[in-house]
Amino acid sequence: MLNWYLAHCRPREEERALLHLDNQHIETFCPFIEVKKLVRGKRVTRNEALFPGYLFLRANLDITSSATLRSTRGIRSLVRFGETPCVVPDELIHDLMLRTGDPRLSEQLSDLPRCGDKVVINTGPFKGMEAIYQEADGDSRAMLLLTLLQSQTRASFAHTDYSRL
Repeated sequence: MLNWYLAHCRPREEERALLHLDNQHIETFCPFIEVKKLVRGKRVTRNEALFPGYLFLRANLDITSSATLRSTRGIRSLVRFGETPCVVPDELIHDLMLRTGDPRLSEQLSDLPRCGDKVVINTGPFKGMEAIYQEADGDSRAMLLLTLLQSQTRASFAHTDYSRL
């Protein structure tokens, strides 16, 4: 089963580890942020790892052995609790991708409805009714167009209250 794991890298070798894991067709994620620093008296903007010395990788340890991962250039070891490697929840990786603006997140979220798409309401008093997706209403809600008593009404629903048809 594919799970996300946390790997400890050698000092300042996150990018090398990312390259070599990519060559092995292992999905990786290392969040980078822009940092403004003074270098030789000048203000410089650089991309640095959010968690220096660590990166996330997604692998099936039944197929890919942890020895293979440990011997990858730039990787020191997998973070473990006792004998077993620490499994990182998918929700945490998703949240980090969202907060750092990772471009892969837009690919994963492409199944979200767009303006004009039909949706069905799953919970509440309007359960089972069809509606038309209008627009996002903040981070966790959306505006839907409902037909009630032969007139169209806009209402706000949580993203978990409806699904795309």
